[in-house]
Amino acid sequence: MSGEIFELNPDAIRSATKAFGEAADALSRIQAGEPVGDAAAGVGLLLTAESCRNAQTGITAAFAAAVHGVRSYGDTLDAAAQTYGAGDVSAADAIGNVDIPG
Repeated sequence: MSGEIFELNPDAIRSATKAFGEAADALSRIQAGEPVGDAAAGVGLLLTAESCRNAQTGITAAFAAAVHGVRSYGDTLDAAAQTYGAGDVSAADAIGNVDIPG
């Protein structure tokens, strides 16, 4: 061990959790597949339209996966902060309950 003391700042983690939640919300509002869908509508029944619709489906799925990943990461950070905070309180209580003869 390097002799360094590990410190964790639960407030910083909660702040990051909020930022990831906001990023997920912003990503979820982006209609990334929409321009490709508009292109499909513009070319009618051509094979290009089918390709555009397929691309639209893929883009929409990719954005949904990104939103899920970002939100999931934020939720994991939040759970870590809560677990750490609970452990901190528990340790403080245990130390406070030690009977030191004096």
